[in-house]
Amino acid sequence: RVFRDVSGASIWCDVVQSRSVESCAEMSRLALDDALAELVDTYGSEITALRWGEAHQATHDHPVLGDIPIVKWFVNIRQSTSGGDHTLQRGKTIGTGPNPYLNVHAGAYRGVYDFADPDSSVFIISTGQSGHPLSRHYDNLSKLWRRGEYVPMSLDETLARAGATGLTTLTPILDQTDR
Repeated sequence: RVFRDVSGASIWCDVVQSRSVESCAEMSRLALDDALAELVDTYGSEITALRWGEAHQATHDHPVLGDIPIVKWFVNIRQSTSGGDHTLQRGKTIGTGPNPYLNVHAGAYRGVYDFADPDSSVFIISTGQSGHPLSRHYDNLSKLWRRGEYVPMSLDETLARAGATGLTTLTPILDQTDR
């Protein structure tokens, strides 16, 4: 209604503090110019090289080591992501501050469950299988997550143990009062 000036709605495009009466077309051009200037300042002048994922990065900061200088470069996982606030592969932006396009809320765990055939179910997590930064599994699933790919899962114990390097059994020590 505003841009088509239905029932005088284009009055919303006018900057009341100025002497002239601005049109919606004029304000749209100014907004586009401002947006392009911001993109050039932040990402460079090669417009065709701009990629949404460079601005829309998902951040997975280590809860203990993530703020320590130098160490944070090794333990915090950063990855470009697609999607946006209103897409299927949702990646909510922060909207303000020095990086308004930062992906601050997304599905860190995604699973598709087939109840008719549980062995056809798939899942993915945004980082890796281990929470330990020195493990080779610390961020081993992040690229799959970013690309929207999945890992198959199975209820078959034989398949689950097929790639195991060992088996760990945890046995609690009974307290003397429990005997």
